[in-house]
Amino acid sequence: MAHTGDGPRPKYQRIADTLREAIQAGRYGPGDRLPGENELMAAHGVARMTARQALGVLRDEGIAEARKGAGVFVRTFRPLRRRGIQRLAEQQWGNGRSIWSADIENRSLEVDQVTVSEEPAPDRVGAVLGLADGEPVCVRRRRFVLDGKPVLLATSYLPMSVVAGSAITQE
Repeated sequence: MAHTGDGPRPKYQRIADTLREAIQAGRYGPGDRLPGENELMAAHGVARMTARQALGVLRDEGIAEARKGAGVFVRTFRPLRRRGIQRLAEQQWGNGRSIWSADIENRSLEVDQVTVSEEPAPDRVGAVLGLADGEPVCVRRRRFVLDGKPVLLATSYLPMSVVAGSAITQE
């Protein structure tokens, strides 16, 4: 990952980089336990918080997962990787395929939770949509799961003046 800004990357980032490279090189495979905070502290001469932050980076990236009382492990689930160029490529459009198909390959993406409500537009949403204060919007909240694991929470705000009476207002 490219680093922008002045100076060297923080120690926790460098430790996370080292662990990520070891995972990519196959030294740690899916389901393997990663070095714990104590091991990282000793190996890198850092404080516990630095070691914790390094492991947190890998968890935030979806590469690792913590198991209470057992440590941090390489995820067996492949996280969803956004492929911006492929998903917006000309051949992706107009062929009946979902914009998600570039990202998920042949994996199963489903929406397992949907709620739809009519609410006054939040101030920032109303401003972006050019709505009057308190003008109603249709709010669609969805949870997407990939291979049985949640990967995305999406909330859409649609002006009721545009979508009223349409199927989009239904769950």
